[in-house]
Amino acid sequence: MSERLLELRGVRAGYGHVEVLHGIDLAVDEGEVFAILGANGAGKSTLLKAIVGLVPVSAGEVVLRGATLRRQKPERLVRDGVALVPEGRWLFGPMTVAENLELGAACLPTAGKKQACQDALARVRRLFPVLAERERQPAATLSGGEQQMLAIGRALMSRPRLLLLDEPSLGLAPKVIAEIFGVIDELRRDGVTIVLVEQDAMLALKHADRGAVMRTGEVVLDGTSAELLADDSVRTIYLGSWPGEEGESA
Repeated sequence: MSERLLELRGVRAGYGHVEVLHGIDLAVDEGEVFAILGANGAGKSTLLKAIVGLVPVSAGEVVLRGATLRRQKPERLVRDGVALVPEGRWLFGPMTVAENLELGAACLPTAGKKQACQDALARVRRLFPVLAERERQPAATLSGGEQQMLAIGRALMSRPRLLLLDEPSLGLAPKVIAEIFGVIDELRRDGVTIVLVEQDAMLALKHADRGAVMRTGEVVLDGTSAELLADDSVRTIYLGSWPGEEGESA
């Protein structure tokens, strides 16, 4: 049986006096891909930011391996094995690919840091060979797909146990999306736990073990990917009509 890695217990969070999350309860097991689904404005990105401390939690608890994360600084969470790839990537455009990746390793423990950094860099180059080819280029000169690969690669440089991905397919070509989700599958096989926010619900559930559906700051459904794919409300509201369904032309 898998161990519980991350729990959200009654989490409320928001911006100033505006509460966005209204009592979120979630549990993510070690080594799984967990999809967060929902329409724009559902609170999905706020949820990820609350986990890493970028949005203050006003009530409830975020728990990692049994220890509460409330009031911990984001840089401490990186040292504890949590990494966020935000929507919009947040790269340092004038800096090179190599410099962006190096920054991703800044929070690695001092003891054995050089070897850990080399190992992490080798892994990133294996997963995203194009980054090795572009390592002297400024990040701003990369294509959108290459920038997304760099954002994921930079997060992997911290050697996370928990990787939070916010809309990794947004605005990308189908070929690049397939490559990125192939990497997500490989990271899962390597034992990295992934929380995936994704607008394309069908794509997310194809690669996830379990998931939850959010609406206006609340979790309204959760279950295995198979259960969510079979749920009529999820299929109608979030997935739309499917090719090959009865009554649809071929």
